This record gives sequence, C-alpha cells and structure tokens, in this order.
Amino acid sequence: MPKKRFSSQYSKPRSTVHPSLSSSASASNHNDAPPSVNELISSSRKSSAPAPSSSSTTIITPTLPPQLRQLLSQPETPAPRARDYRRRFDANGRRLPAGPAPPRSWLAGSRWAPSSLKKKSDERLLPADVGHLPGLLGDGGGRRLDGLCMRAMAQNWEFMREYERNNLADLPTRLRILLLSNIAVHGPEDGIGFEGLKHILMFPTAEDGASPDTSVESLNEGFYRLDLSGSVGRSVSFKQLAELLQKPEQPAEDPEAEISWEESISKSLSPPIPHLTHLSLSHPPQSISWPKLLAFTKNIPTLTHLSLAYWPVPSLTPNAKTAVMTSNIGRDIQYGGTNYYSHSLDNDFREASLVLHRLARSLYSLEYLDLSGCADWVRALRWTSGDDGSGGSLDWSSQWPRLLTLRVHSGILLHEESEYAEVVRYISGVEEAFAMEDMLAYHAKKGARAGRQIKWVDVEKDDWSVYGSFWKGTEAADKKRRSALDGLDRTFPPWRAANIHSGDEASTRLPVINPAWDED
Repeated sequence: MPKKRFSSQYSKPRSTVHPSLSSSASASNHNDAPPSVNELISSSRKSSAPAPSSSSTTIITPTLPPQLRQLLSQPETPAPRARDYRRRFDANGRRLPAGPAPPRSWLAGSRWAPSSLKKKSDERLLPADVGHLPGLLGDGGGRRLDGLCMRAMAQNWEFMREYERNNLADLPTRLRILLLSNIAVHGPEDGIGFEGLKHILMFPTAEDGASPDTSVESLNEGFYRLDLSGSVGRSVSFKQLAELLQKPEQPAEDPEAEISWEESISKSLSPPIPHLTHLSLSHPPQSISWPKLLAFTKNIPTLTHLSLAYWPVPSLTPNAKTAVMTSNIGRDIQYGGTNYYSHSLDNDFREASLVLHRLARSLYSLEYLDLSGCADWVRALRWTSGDDGSGGSLDWSSQWPRLLTLRVHSGILLHEESEYAEVVRYISGVEEAFAMEDMLAYHAKKGARAGRQIKWVDVEKDDWSVYGSFWKGTEAADKKRRSALDGLDRTFPPWRAANIHSGDEASTRLPVINPAWDED
C-alpha cells in the first residue's frame, strides 16, 4: 500500500515584534534604501496629473419634444457648439490628410516636405538669369531697385505667398512678369506653385462672395509673358495651367427665361490670360509627359516664343523602352517606339521626330524656340523617314514658317577640372548645332530656288571661345582636351556630324560626310 504523506504542522505561534520597534525599523530601512523605479514612475504621474476642475466640462441640458416645449412655454434648446473643423491645404491647393501635422523631422527626407525643409539637390538645374526667355522690358531689372525687390520677394516666396496673397495681383504687369522670372531663378526648388500663380494673376475672392471691382481680363490685358521654368511637372500641372488659358464654360441657359437688357454679364467670357505669346516650360523633371504637352498646346495657338530647355527625349511611351509584346507569329514585338539603342546604334529618331511634327502642327506661329540642353535628341529635328512611307518627320518647307531663332545650346559648362568625356559631350552638342544650321540653310536655298519667300533662321549655339584660356599646361590630359576643343575652329564641310567618342583621340580632321540634301 502506498505510504500516506502528511505535511508537518507547527503549533507554535510566530514570534511578533512590538509595533514601536517595527515602525522604527521600517523607517530606518526606508531612509537607507533608494526609491524603486515604480515609485519614481508613480510620483512623476502624480506630479504631472492635472488638477481636478470644480466645474464639469460637459453640461447636459434636458430637452423636450417641440409640442411639449410649446405647451409648457419652455425656451428653445440651444444649438450644439460647432466643431473646430478647419481643413488644411498645401501650397498647391491639395487637401492635407486629417490629423495633426507630422513632425518636422519626418518631413526632412520626404518629397511632400515644404521647400524650407528640403535639402537642395546639387543635380537640380535652374535657369541662369531672368532673361533666359525673351520678352522682358528693359534689362530685366538688373541692379535697379525694382529688380532687387523682386529678387528678395522670390527668395522669400513661401512667406510672400502666405501673407501677401491679397496684394500680389495689385502689382503692375511689368513687375508681375519680372517676379515670375525671379521665382524661376531664385525661388523654391519646386517652383511657384499653382496657388501662388493664381495669387499673382487673379484678385482674391471676397468673403461675402462679391466680385472685385477690376475684372481678370483688364487685370491681365497686357500680361503676355509667363515664365514657369522649374515649376511645370513639379508644383504646376498642365491641367492647372490650362485653366488659366481656357475660356470659362458658360452654364446652360433656360430658353423660357426672360432676357433682361439691364442685367450685366456676371461671368467672364475670356480666359484669365487672354493674350499669352511668351511661355517658358524649361527645366522640368525627367518624368514630364510629352503627350500632355501636345494636348496642352491647343490652348496656346497664338504662342510665338517657347522654351523647352532641358526636356527629355520626345516620346509617347517613355516607360516602355524595354517592354515587348508577344505576337501570333512567334516573336516578340517592341511595345514602344524607342528602345535603348534606337538613337545610339540604329540612328532611329522616328518617334521623337513624330512628336516634334505634332508640336509644329499645333504651334504654327512660333518665332522663337529654345532647345538648350537637348543635344541628345536635337538630331530628330533633321531626321528624315526615307522612302519607307512612314512619314512623321518635320517638313521645314511648310512647318514653322515664321521661325526666326532656334536656340540649341549644349547646356554644358566646362571648367578647368572637366574630364575629357565631358569635353567630348560639349563638342558633340556644338557639332549638332552646326549640323542644324547647315540643314536650315539648305532648306532656305531650296525654297529660294522654288520661288518661295523664305526667312533665314538664326541658330544660336555655344561660344567656345570663352574657354580659350583653359588647359594650357604641358600634361597629356591638358593637351588632349585642348586639341579636342580647338577642332571646333577648323573649317568643315556641310553637316558637321560629331564622330568623336569618349575613348578616342580627337582626329586632326573629321571625315567629310556629304549630306543627303546636296544630292539634288
């Protein structure tokens, strides 16, 4: 049988200590021992807790049905207090998410951060001066007082946009045009912002809904130049820009309504900018869309001066360079019109030339076109489709007949520490400008032989003589760069196509290439 186990029981009572002795002992131990973590936490909570208020924050008011309240002659129930609901908007008019504002440390590396918190990128291209687009009256301000004031306003544009929004439209038209160019050069990295642009072009709406004394048409009657360099694609979209150039839609009229001859037209029939002739869309991000530009050009048929400096390669499907489609014939077909080797190896500028062809059809009255920094694809202006019947290339005999100036600077600034590859890129850009000049001269001669009235197109290119003092040393690297740059001073045959590559030496004389337009 299993043994029975019993727990030992002690009948002797526990020894107790006198209360006086125990209290003194505990007090001595309490004074000697440091406070525990829990005691510190509880004491801090007690010290930080708010004092209880004597009055209740929530007042409960008894209510009665409306019929009983009228019978008993009770007062009306007070309306509930309105919530403090204020929507926050950013500089572009977009509604910010609900809740408290995020910490500034979170926004330091975010693309949604305000421009005051963002770090300036060294790769960000900005216009060199306020006169990069023709049309400024005088010298564009310079060191005059109005120019210095506009520069100071552009450098503090976030403050001016917020606290002077009601006064910006009161500036004279000349100063508003100058202010836009200063913002493009000295302003924030994201540009002016659509809300800031509206503050410059339109009067603010009154709180009671009353319209201002001066209409938008009379305010912008002489506003002909719009400089949005660095803003389009960042803080101003083509859709927002079209709102300033489109006529407002009129509401449908009731045919049965009586017409009053004494009633004035309440809504304007003209766009906010009725006479725009100069527009700068230069220095956009690489994600800028050419199809959106083509759709936008229908709003500016009277444009005469346009700047597309530093735009990417013209393409209808820029994200489809490596995309292919599976066909029924058993081989993959390229989805887009341009792949990685179309320009470098195949010399195929078909898609880029097609986009420029559509642009020329929309902007028939163009007199000035700036394509600085576009040396990688400026060859598409003279690309011909050949005899395959595909078409799409520019027809210089009928398109852009009023063009007088074509600016094709390379967009590269050389310095003493420039590598040889960068010098080669600069030379290639200048050679492309030479080729463009020769092609336009050929079309001018061809039109003259046909009896058409042809205007000479002035091609503006880089002035390499400013680098005449560079690389005068005796080292091999200096001689190599100096020899390549001196090659631009030689006399070349027509169509000076660049044949210098980064790994090759600059030849003493480039090979003669007979252009296709000299065969007839």
